[in-house]
Amino acid sequence: MDITDWNNDDIMRLVMAKDHVTQKVLLERLKDYTGETIPQSTFSCKIRRNTLKLEEFQKICKLLGYTIKLEQVKK
Repeated sequence: MDITDWNNDDIMRLVMAKDHVTQKVLLERLKDYTGETIPQSTFSCKIRRNTLKLEEFQKICKLLGYTIKLEQVKK
């Protein structure tokens, strides 16, 4: 699936929908996984403003069992 032109909101909605998790559940799992507490309002704002960091997205992907692949487009 090519998500090159997607924003944080599009990507996170897809990931959460596929795993049937809400933001609240995801943040609880992240807290258990990393020990870091992220308020739901802060997380929601990061997604809406498209400011979720790559490192944060990588942690979410690991937690939910996803990998991130980078492929060069053949011309």
